[in-house]
Amino acid sequence: MGRFRWKCAALSDVGRVRRSNEDSVYCSEETGVFVVADGMGGHAAGEVASAIASEWIAERLCAVCAVMTLEEAEDRFRTAFVEAGREILRQAASNTAQLGMGTTATVLLLREDGRYIIGHIGDSRAYLVRDGAIRQVTRDHSWVQEQVDRGMITPEQARNHPQSNIITRALGTEPYPTPDLYNGEMRFGDAFLLASDGLTDMVDEDLMLEVIEQEEDLERCASRLVREANLAGGIDNISVLLARIGEDGAWTADDR
Repeated sequence: MGRFRWKCAALSDVGRVRRSNEDSVYCSEETGVFVVADGMGGHAAGEVASAIASEWIAERLCAVCAVMTLEEAEDRFRTAFVEAGREILRQAASNTAQLGMGTTATVLLLREDGRYIIGHIGDSRAYLVRDGAIRQVTRDHSWVQEQVDRGMITPEQARNHPQSNIITRALGTEPYPTPDLYNGEMRFGDAFLLASDGLTDMVDEDLMLEVIEQEEDLERCASRLVREANLAGGIDNISVLLARIGEDGAWTADDR
C-alpha cells in the first residue's frame, strides 16, 4: 500500500450582505496543515483576530507535527491554540479599536502515516465525507448547540434560531483557550471539508455531500459550495476548504 497523499482547495468570499471579510483560511498541501478561522469584533478587528489564529497556529504545526507521535502532536495543537489566543489578547490590549476581538479556529492536520488530527474552537466546522456519506466531526461551541444537547430545542430549530450566532468558546476571550481535539485514520477516497458558518448556516449537509460527490475538481467544488451559500442568501462571510485523500502516485503533477 502506498503512502497517503492529498490535494486541496480553499476559497473565502465576503458574501452578499457583509462589507468586509473577517474570515481567514490557510491551506498547505505540502505540510498537510489546513485552517479556517471566522473572526468577530467589528472595525476590521475580526479580520485581525482570524489572521492571527490561522497564521500562528499553522506556523506552529507545519514544521514539526508530521514527525511527532500522535500524543506529541496533540500537545502541540493545544499549545498552538493557547499561544494564538494570547497573541489576540495582547494585540487587543494594545489597540482600543480591537478590544473584544476574537475568532473561531478549525484546524486539520493530515499525516503521511494515515492519521488525521482536528483541533477546534468555536462554530466553524469540520466534516468527513466517506463512502457516500457526510459526517460532522466537530461539535459547535455555541449557545444553540448547548440547548440541543439539553433537549430544549431540536437540531432543525437550532438551524434558524435567532441566537445561533452566540458562541461559547473562542480564541481571544480567555488566556487559556481549550480546543476540542479529534483524531482518526484516513482512507483513500476520503474528503475533508472545513467551513465557516457562512456556509453551514446556508447549505444543508445533503447539498454539501451532493456537490462534493459530483465535483471531482476541488477548486470547482469550493466555488460551487460558495455559490450555493450565496444563492441561499449569503448573509455572512463564506469560507470553504477541501482536502481529498489519495494514494501516492494516484495523481499526476498537474492534478495536485
